[in-house]
Amino acid sequence: MKIILVDDDKIMLFLNEMFLRKTGITHEIVLLHNGKEALNYLDSYEPENTEFLILLDINMPVMNGWEFLHVVQERPYLHRLWIVMVSSATEESEKERAFTFGQVIGYQQKPLTLQGCLEIIATEPIKEFFATRK
Repeated sequence: MKIILVDDDKIMLFLNEMFLRKTGITHEIVLLHNGKEALNYLDSYEPENTEFLILLDINMPVMNGWEFLHVVQERPYLHRLWIVMVSSATEESEKERAFTFGQVIGYQQKPLTLQGCLEIIATEPIKEFFATRK
């Protein structure tokens, strides 16, 4: 499994990576700045058996999180994506909207915390992966 962090805020990317590392994760973490970069990365990724945990911000320039979620629905690798939305939005409707996408397995409030990262890696169906491969 590869971990992809998608956020236009470089400080948030740094903090999110730091908190994930503090949980003991040693997996490769890829830092990208918007949904378009994430889509390009996934489109060009060769091994067809790799699964991805994506921590996806909602409000970004170029391609936001919602646009990414809509576009990725047509991709052949959709079944290999596990997405956690990470947003400063506090409206319950945003969270409900996120969970209408089948590959969204979590929603975390910004800024991400160590506890939030522990919750992410304990989420079904990815917890087995992190429990056995730390």
